[in-house]
Amino acid sequence: MDKSTLESVYAENSERFLEEWKAFLRFQSISTDPEYNDKCRDCANWLVEHLKGMGLHSEILETPGKPVVFASYEGKEGAPTVLYYGHYDVQPVDPVEDWESPPFEPEIRNGRLYARGAQDNKGQTFYFIKALETLLKAGALNCSLKLFIEGEEETGSKGISKVIPEWTERLKGDVLMVCDTGSVGPGIPTLTMGLRGIVHFSLRLDGINNDLHSGSHGGLVKNPAMEMARLLATLHDETGKVTVEGFYDGVSDIDPEDRKLANAAPFDEADYIGTIGVAPVGGEDGFTPAERKGFRPTIEVNGLHSGYGGPGSKTIIPDHAIAKISARLVGQQKPQETLDKIVKHLEARAPEGLNFKVSEASVGGPALLLSSKAPVILKAREVLGEISDHDPVFSWEGGSIPVVASLAQAAGAEPLLVGFGLEEDRIHAPNESFAVEQFRLGFLYVGLMLSKF
Repeated sequence: MDKSTLESVYAENSERFLEEWKAFLRFQSISTDPEYNDKCRDCANWLVEHLKGMGLHSEILETPGKPVVFASYEGKEGAPTVLYYGHYDVQPVDPVEDWESPPFEPEIRNGRLYARGAQDNKGQTFYFIKALETLLKAGALNCSLKLFIEGEEETGSKGISKVIPEWTERLKGDVLMVCDTGSVGPGIPTLTMGLRGIVHFSLRLDGINNDLHSGSHGGLVKNPAMEMARLLATLHDETGKVTVEGFYDGVSDIDPEDRKLANAAPFDEADYIGTIGVAPVGGEDGFTPAERKGFRPTIEVNGLHSGYGGPGSKTIIPDHAIAKISARLVGQQKPQETLDKIVKHLEARAPEGLNFKVSEASVGGPALLLSSKAPVILKAREVLGEISDHDPVFSWEGGSIPVVASLAQAAGAEPLLVGFGLEEDRIHAPNESFAVEQFRLGFLYVGLMLSKF
């Protein structure tokens, strides 16, 4: 199916697509909170029925965690098999008071659909589904297709990580399409050539029976808040380099061609400051923003909690301090080994007189690195050139989709990561949104790409 036909179909059906997209978004499929388990299953069941209505064989696959939606279509003999990966779960909505409209009551404002999951990943998954529906109705799909849509991406894909080795035959494919990524800017089609791996854990310093009077006990006990700050400060030196012994094992020098392609992608520092609020000056000295985001590993503090934070003063020594910590990995860094090294570093420097506790330690997938010369990448570059006046660019993404590397390995499939998310979509934050135009571009890309197989 060509671009003009896809554009015509989209124009005729855009209102229906929008209403169905809204129905998908109304499910409160928050995976991190057990209170929403039933909502997640309701969402999965709705998706199964929606895919059945398109003529696909669709079913629920059980995992030790949230259910997976699996659907399939048998194409022409000899045609390749495309495996699509997406997720129906979403992030929590806190702080809910910062939302301009209720997070699970989708609302269009200025060409954008606002709701939790509008972009990540219900919006991007749904334009794939609608493009697939269009090709099926027209009898224009030659390849075989499998859809694998999980419900725990936002919590590390723990359930499916345990069962993927048992599903290798079911998942076999030639190409793994993922639309859970973004563009470097509006109207700039982007091929994501790499993802960082991830590990995370919680750290707690405690042992004091209760909050203490800072006058009576100041100078007698170790202050958990102060000691946590000191401990976390040992993770980096003054140049931004991680000081954990062995942390950079498996991190290779940046390939010169990859460096050239990554730095060729547009990056406007003033625009970044305008969107984010601060300058892109974090990370290690000696690397560009594109290099720091795509090729270098990091350790970040995701949350820090201790003591009193209300108005005025409360002169206490808090009885505990908590830090949430994550690391993004690159190259051949091994997630479990890297996690162990970070914990060992912190434990060796733990303060005397307080308890040191690590909990909620979790290992995500390893890093993923693709070749810019792979045939499927070249084909996608051609397709993206058809839907935009801007030449496609290559981006090495700083984020993680924990299961993609292991899913590609199990399926024996070549990964293809193209998405249309933008920074202004505010994923994981209040007032998440996805522009209807971004949805349309995704629809055109998927329709053209699947037509090429």
